[in-house]
Amino acid sequence: MKPVPFITRCVAFGLGIAGTLLVLEGLLRVLPVFGGLFAADPRPEWPIHTLIPNGQYTYSSGWNLQNVQGGRINNYGYLSPQDYRPGSGGIAVFGDSYIESVMNAYPDTLQGALAENLRTPRTIMNFGTAGAELPHYLGAADFVAREFKPEWAVFLITAGDFTRGFKADSGYFYWKPDRDPPIAFKPEPHRSELTKFVRSLALVRYLRGNLSFQVGNMVQWRRNVEPPRKDCKPEVLSKQDETLLKGFVDHLPDALRLPPTRVVLVFDSDRKAIYAGRSQEEALRCAPRATLANERLKELARAHGMHVIDSYPVFQEYFRRHGLPVDRGPFDAHWNPAAHGLMAREVARIIEP
Repeated sequence: MKPVPFITRCVAFGLGIAGTLLVLEGLLRVLPVFGGLFAADPRPEWPIHTLIPNGQYTYSSGWNLQNVQGGRINNYGYLSPQDYRPGSGGIAVFGDSYIESVMNAYPDTLQGALAENLRTPRTIMNFGTAGAELPHYLGAADFVAREFKPEWAVFLITAGDFTRGFKADSGYFYWKPDRDPPIAFKPEPHRSELTKFVRSLALVRYLRGNLSFQVGNMVQWRRNVEPPRKDCKPEVLSKQDETLLKGFVDHLPDALRLPPTRVVLVFDSDRKAIYAGRSQEEALRCAPRATLANERLKELARAHGMHVIDSYPVFQEYFRRHGLPVDRGPFDAHWNPAAHGLMAREVARIIEP
């Protein structure tokens, strides 16, 4: 029998791989694979990062496609069942992926639940953007205020919002200490058609969206809660840190065109410490710089007349009463519907006392 030439075997092997990938692509396209959450090209009137407007998205987590969610991306590129109208007023809600909240149905988010907790119907607009940090909230506030003229603004501040703000992806603001206000913008690029095609492939979406989220959160959340070390040395805020935090608080009302009394800052908390039965004082011992920054921001915001909601005692009481978590751990640190509902009620008490 005549041996098969080497080049023929290579071609057959390559065709086999290509065929397998095509089969996988076709199979994944009919499954609820993570997708639709693609960055939009910058628009002259709205250059900050958004998703592609007027689309649909699908969320699922892990290799086995758990917690399937889906919904609409509105006319401005934000997750909302409602389109936004310029000059509509209402309540603007800012935050990172906790507010964008692709892992929860819209009615189970802070902005969705807030509508149910207010006696007077109001326009509520979600400006949550995954990857946003504290300087981006300040920069985005100016765009939102000019376009929509909100009557209230609500911000969710999570751990690391200050410290991660010294670097930025395209389409986001970052700290720039020598400027006033102390932020700068990294422009969003126009992506090539090839890039847009590749990121839309189901196999790529599965590898990047489903598998990477699972591995990263597994490493973070499978660690046991550790008691505070008695010999640890607490970090401190630098003079530059203080200046940046003060600059954020000083400029935020002006960016929003609102008095400080119409600004609400909601602070996330150390939920692992809550589950371990530690008091808030114990959780703050030997606090890292990111936590110290949030604690200092609370003080500055209160001194400026802004409303501050500390989620620690609220979440702690909920866990004490029900023994149930307020996040999607152990693989996902984001808030679950219970946490969003609790904070929506706290915000509603401020807006409608």
